[in-house]
Amino acid sequence: MKQFRFNAVSVAADTDGLADGVTAATSMVLAANNSGDNLAHEITVKGVGGTDHSGKTITVTGTDANGGALVHTMAGPNGTATVTTTGVFFLTVTSIDFDATAGASTFDAGWNANSVTGYQSFSNNAEAGFSIGFGVDVVAGSPNYTVQHTYGGTWFDHPSITGETTTQQGGYTQPILAMRLKFSAAGSALLSGVTNPS
Repeated sequence: MKQFRFNAVSVAADTDGLADGVTAATSMVLAANNSGDNLAHEITVKGVGGTDHSGKTITVTGTDANGGALVHTMAGPNGTATVTTTGVFFLTVTSIDFDATAGASTFDAGWNANSVTGYQSFSNNAEAGFSIGFGVDVVAGSPNYTVQHTYGGTWFDHPSITGETTTQQGGYTQPILAMRLKFSAAGSALLSGVTNPS
């Protein structure tokens, strides 16, 4: 058997945590490049004025939850609307760029409460009798969390440990490549488990 564990503290949303009311002729000047909790969050960009920039393309560049290069494009905000890198989570943000000048318009950039941890991978997943038992302990705050797994592409929610707010336990009897925690509300949780075979 092999044990694994990781503690995650997901911070609350901060819609101007990366940039607060800055102009973006073509690139936003960022005051920070991460949320400070070592988790990857969905990134938000909000228009401060009333100008429609939905015809422009915003490119967010940075790293994913495990430090790999990540680039995401999305339409700009219309007026004071907020646009989000829905389903794409950034650990760090190195740049937020517009494909055309936004003139004197100002914008906020930050993150929402949706975040993911780095993943725990399992190199022994093809061995006979593979299984995982795990528990998630709520440590502090009021997190809303989901255990997720992947086979190398899409991340899937665990069949029963999803949208939880209290301490839970579960497992896998089929091989998986990796697992992680996903948060939709701030708080702290500890995931620990055991794999068999080791």
